[in-house]
This record gives sequence, structure tokens and C-alpha cells, in this order.
Amino acid sequence: MFFVRSYKFAVATLFALLCLVFLGAEVVHAGFGITPPYVRNTSLTRNSVYEQQILLVRGDPDNALDAEITVDAPEIEDWLEIVEGSRIPMPEGVRKVPMTVRVTVPDDVDFGQYKGKIRIKTLPAGDNLKKGQVNISLGAQVDIDLIIIDKEIKDFRVRKISVADLNEGHKKAWLYFPGRIVFKMSVENIGNVDVAPSKVVFRIYDRTGTVLLEETKNTGHLKKIKPFATADIVAELPTRLPAGGYIARYQIYNDDEVKQEGELNMTILPYGTLPLAGYGFIGLSFMHKLSVLLPIFMFMIAVLYTIWFRQQRKKVRGEN
Repeated sequence: MFFVRSYKFAVATLFALLCLVFLGAEVVHAGFGITPPYVRNTSLTRNSVYEQQILLVRGDPDNALDAEITVDAPEIEDWLEIVEGSRIPMPEGVRKVPMTVRVTVPDDVDFGQYKGKIRIKTLPAGDNLKKGQVNISLGAQVDIDLIIIDKEIKDFRVRKISVADLNEGHKKAWLYFPGRIVFKMSVENIGNVDVAPSKVVFRIYDRTGTVLLEETKNTGHLKKIKPFATADIVAELPTRLPAGGYIARYQIYNDDEVKQEGELNMTILPYGTLPLAGYGFIGLSFMHKLSVLLPIFMFMIAVLYTIWFRQQRKKVRGEN
């Protein structure tokens, strides 16, 4: 009896497969997944904005699909936004499509843990099935786990650095305009408030790395980065060294803490070699700045005094 039933099942299965082959039936999409399968952050504060990118991945990109997104998180639904919209196209031939979940924490939310889910379902593009297609709707689930804390975390990670060649400084009249070191950093904010390196310090040595020739630090404030974001930051440092090759030992600070330090080669070229602007007024030494500003201030004081003196004379004449 068991043999007969097994035989009938095998025949039925074979018949179904033959029908699919000869009738030209086609599976619209098979093999669907997401990475990572979660939106998780344990260090958010009020007013934080956090973005998590999730890749929608499928094994068979032969057909155009849509991913339909449904948020199932009643407590925090208003915080969540799918940047690409609630229906994301997955074009034909494309295996991976990004989906960005943006979390905006309100300013009056209670501190604590919040959870929810985002459900993803695949559909034929535009809900249109081609003739002979079989629609198999696949899906996935994104788990949401957020913790809102009453603490500011100011921290960052430096992912990469570089320094460009530069022109040496030059003189105009009695003023010396130094060369401008352009130090680029890719910085990731791993805290929950806006952050930037507090300062960048260069100690510049000769080619052997044994003789310290100059110590310099960045001028001006560095651009701040939003929490959980990564961006390029440029620090500009003045140097009064002549053309030549040098070894620079750098330190990147977060307040009083050295977040990263290292060594790199630096080349200063004769003035005018590169079509790059050097330092302007901000790069002048204190005494040179004073030599420019002091005459201006004296002139302004003289003008103001002259105006005041004339007004006093008019008053005296009027009284007489």
C-alpha cells in the first residue's frame, strides 16, 4: 500500500514538472534576502537622526520586481522613514538594491528601549505578471531595536588620511605668507552628537626623521559631522619650511585625547610650481598681522576723533 501511494505521488510530481516545462510557466523571483536584517542603535539621544542602509538581495534578477515596505512599530512609527518610499523598484538585472531606514528621535520622548518590525514583500513590478508566470511572493523582516539614553557621547573614528603636495611660502613686501598644508581625513562619528576633531598637530622632521624642524597646528574650526555619519574633513596647517622632502608626524585630537597619530611623507615644492592658493591673511604671523591691522585701527581712531572733535566745536559755537 505504501509503495502504491509513493508511486502515485512520484507520478503526480513528475506530471506537474512536465507541465511547467512544456507550458512555459516561469517563476517570477526566487531567493530573496536582506543584509543586515536589523536596525539597531543603543546610544541615541533626543533629537538624534540615525540612518541604516539595508540591502535587498535576490538570487534571480531576470525580472523587474517591486519591494513593498510595511512598518509594524506602533510606538515609534512616526520616527521611521523609508527614504526610497514604501515601494522600492528592483530593476531587471540588478541583484542588490539599497533601502535606507531613517530614524528621527523626537525631543520629548521617554528614555528607554523601543522595538518594532519592518516587513518587506516582493511583487512583480507594477503588479503586472507576464503571460505564463507564476507569482511567488517572497519576503523578509527587519527587526528594530533602539535605546534612547540621557547621555551625550562625543567620539569619532578616523578611517583614512592623506596629505597633498604644496607650494612653499612666499613674501609680499614685508609680509610672509606661509605654505598651506592640506590634510584630508575621512572621519566617522561614532557618538550621538555632532563632532569634529578639536585640533590637528604636525611635527615636521627632516628626511631622516631625526631633526625636528617645525611644529604647527590647524587654523580655523573643522567641519562637524552628524551622529553616525562618515564625512571628509580638511585641516589646513601653515608651514614656513622651504621646498624639500620631509617626514611629518601627525596627531588628531578629540579634546585632550589623541584619537589617531602616525607618520607620513610630505613634499614642499618651490613657490608657483602648483596652481594652488596658499595662505592669505590668516596664515600671517602675529607680528605681521599686527603690522597690517594696527595702521588701520589707528586710521579709524583718527577719523572718529576728528568727527567727535568737529561735533564738539559746533556745540561750543552754538552755545556762544
